Amino acid sequence: MAQVYTDLPDDLARAVDQICSPLYAQMFEKIAKEQPNSLSNEEHIMLKYYPNCVLRYEGNRRLEIIERIRRTHLKWFDRWLSEQNTGLPPYIEWNSIMSEIMLHATNILFRIDLGNVITSNETHNECQQIADTIKHILLSISKANPINIDRAAVPLIQDLLLILFYFTLDNKLAIYLKSLELVDLINILIQTSNNDDEIHLQAYRILAVIMTETDIKQLQNSSRIATVFITFIRETIDSGISYEARLHNSLRSLKVLTQHDQIREELIKQEGHSLFLRCILEDKFHPLKAKLPALEILLALTFNKDFAGKLKDNTTFVNHIRTLTSSSQQELQLVATALIWKLEKESETTAKIVQQQISSMSSTTIVKKQYDIMISYSHNDKELCHRILNFLEKDQLRVWIDSRLMHGATFDAMAKAIENAEFVLICMSDAYKQSPFCEMEASYAIKRRCHIIPLVMTANYKADGWLGVLTSALIYVDFPKLGFDKAYQELKRQIELYRMNDSNSRLVNQEQVHHNPSSIVDVIPKPVVTVDNKKEPRPVVTYPHCIDLWAKDHVKSFLLDKELDALLPVLEGMNGKLLNEAYSMCQANKQGMFLSLKEDVNKSQRTTLTLKDYLTFLDEIKIYIPLTQNNSLNTTSTVCNLM
Repeated sequence: MAQVYTDLPDDLARAVDQICSPLYAQMFEKIAKEQPNSLSNEEHIMLKYYPNCVLRYEGNRRLEIIERIRRTHLKWFDRWLSEQNTGLPPYIEWNSIMSEIMLHATNILFRIDLGNVITSNETHNECQQIADTIKHILLSISKANPINIDRAAVPLIQDLLLILFYFTLDNKLAIYLKSLELVDLINILIQTSNNDDEIHLQAYRILAVIMTETDIKQLQNSSRIATVFITFIRETIDSGISYEARLHNSLRSLKVLTQHDQIREELIKQEGHSLFLRCILEDKFHPLKAKLPALEILLALTFNKDFAGKLKDNTTFVNHIRTLTSSSQQELQLVATALIWKLEKESETTAKIVQQQISSMSSTTIVKKQYDIMISYSHNDKELCHRILNFLEKDQLRVWIDSRLMHGATFDAMAKAIENAEFVLICMSDAYKQSPFCEMEASYAIKRRCHIIPLVMTANYKADGWLGVLTSALIYVDFPKLGFDKAYQELKRQIELYRMNDSNSRLVNQEQVHHNPSSIVDVIPKPVVTVDNKKEPRPVVTYPHCIDLWAKDHVKSFLLDKELDALLPVLEGMNGKLLNEAYSMCQANKQGMFLSLKEDVNKSQRTTLTLKDYLTFLDEIKIYIPLTQNNSLNTTSTVCNLM
């Protein structure tokens, strides 16, 4: 029965009712079977005009209409796919007419990038089933074409990959695609596709979302990935308005890919930033669909210090970014302020941190923070984050979260919140890791030596890449795995443990100062070369008093000097700054780091790490560590921090 749309234009209401009638599927299957060279007037109206009429509508009932069409046709479309496209030869070579009506069907059923978000569990389930069907077809094609894909199958592969790409734009479907383990299959399709540009583009746009850091390293084709995106972005920029959607989608996918260091390095090496600058500086590009992802890509690239310096010297760009910090578009304002902070204020802030550490050396007084907790999160995870927020506030904890205070805070405000919070909760998920803005927050919290508690937001999430490095030594609170109530109690327990440790450390520091007030000016100990008569002489190099000044040889020298040979397999090759980070990780989670280092040493098959060696390492190295609020008073820290 036709649904009544009294508030819609007559043409649109007719189009919706006709598309949702059995006639649409009948005509589609007839064209797919017969492959005619032209369409009748009735077929043209049903298969092309009516879908275009619906897609052009941008009123407030758009999602309702799209969801009705999906409920009507997703089951039919999945059945048609599985019955007519087994993935085995002989393949039906689609002509231009068939390709065109397939494109119209794909646009109206799956094109999430046009704002047609999925609003029902039923639609999610149907799309998951279609993803299963597509994987089965692509596997069959791949097995039947181990060397080169039959050209007759290329249009089918292109369309199926396009549907999978649209699925990556929905968070739930993206997670489901990851569970299908498609990376190897898609990589094989890339290798056997005779360098078909369309297959490569769709394949890499899918991989952008479903690949992990390990996948990137195993594929070892980051150069090719960067080249494909740069080529397509350049072509779409030069091809005019008709290719705008392709440009927007390519930038969106590339933004996700820039979470991986290998891709960042390749984009810089291939000078892809010139294209991103065009998207930002030229007025013809859409502010949110082109300028915003281009800005976010550049923000991700600024984690490369050399590139950040080069970008800072581009006065045209910097002046333009300054104007965007006052933009009426909140998203642009947010990223613009983050870029200015990254390019101009980060070094100033780092110096400020050192000065604060120096000024706190002579005092055992702990300044009361303005906030107990700052929550760093992606807005994709806001529902769970705000539930956590509500419980924290019920427990009388003072919490800073951007949507509560500023609803789109600038990075200056974020930085101030981190500086004035006792704890920072890092809410980990794919969306968090993919955000350069979130990366800045987490990195700054590490630099501030905040108490960091990582929270897992989505089921089966495993942090890797930059997020894995920052949180590897910390204890995660996994909300999906534990359930909300147990996870929240574990979060409170972690907070109490940190506070108990801080309290004990303050008592120890006060006792040290009371009994030995001259300790702060003790003579800096010099490393002594000792040679065991039963051992070969050990080549020990004199190393600086401040660990941050150590080179790789100094680290090796320290380990030899202190007879910590067991740690050579895992620490040799580090410089002082890296060793300092390793020490910080040990302090944050002594037991976890001992087990991790012990496992790494055992893998080297050279020796075994004992608890005595581990504790000796921590005791011997601490006098070379720059002083922080959480350190004991160290004689060498004074000189190190002043430098």
